[in-house]
Amino acid sequence: MSGEAALGADPQRIADQLVAEEKVRHVAVLIFMLYKDPALENDLRKAMAGGRYAVNSQLARIVLSELQEMKLVELIRFGRYKVYRLTPLGREVAEELARRAGFI
Repeated sequence: MSGEAALGADPQRIADQLVAEEKVRHVAVLIFMLYKDPALENDLRKAMAGGRYAVNSQLARIVLSELQEMKLVELIRFGRYKVYRLTPLGREVAEELARRAGFI
């Protein structure tokens, strides 16, 4: 899936693919970011683990890197802090996933 999403891509198709590939952490990040955007990497690491503990930084980097390759999130650096925000396509995909999960 990585790299397939591009500007003008179909958010429903991307959501279908994330669900079909069981990309649970990817989905968790996107839905979390609907409510907290932009978000610090540490907050996203906790979202990937269900909120209580943070996943390890290596796993988080893989997930966030894949989301960047898919053009769903973008990284902004503030000194030593990594802040991520949804792209317009990422927001559409996140909204579709949230609708499917019954959050909106």
